[in-house]
Amino acid sequence: MLRADTIYVQVHADRFVLRNVDSAAVVEIRRDPRFRSPRTLIGHFTSAGQEFREGLRKVRRGLLPPWVLMHPMELIEGGLTQVESRALAELAHGSGARRVGVWTGEALSGPRVRAAILEYRPA
Repeated sequence: MLRADTIYVQVHADRFVLRNVDSAAVVEIRRDPRFRSPRTLIGHFTSAGQEFREGLRKVRRGLLPPWVLMHPMELIEGGLTQVESRALAELAHGSGARRVGVWTGEALSGPRVRAAILEYRPA
């Protein structure tokens, strides 16, 4: 039976770190500093989308659209706003992800990543 790749993405202000939980492939994509914002992780949606798609192409191994968990790692004091959460989810959906989750909390690994995607409910 075919199973979609599970991709865990740590989102930093200056980079995306994408890890394929199933194959252990990891890639770090540096973000263009011209599009940084001091208030939010996604200062320029189009640029972030291009950078994210580049990373996703490098870690995907399967033929099925992946499951993606977006994990903001900074600029989250006080929690994420609905707009920030939706922007992160839209980056993944727009890059071809079949199922997406957004997670705040400790770093995850293994089957816990897929469980967090299944548990995610958009605000």
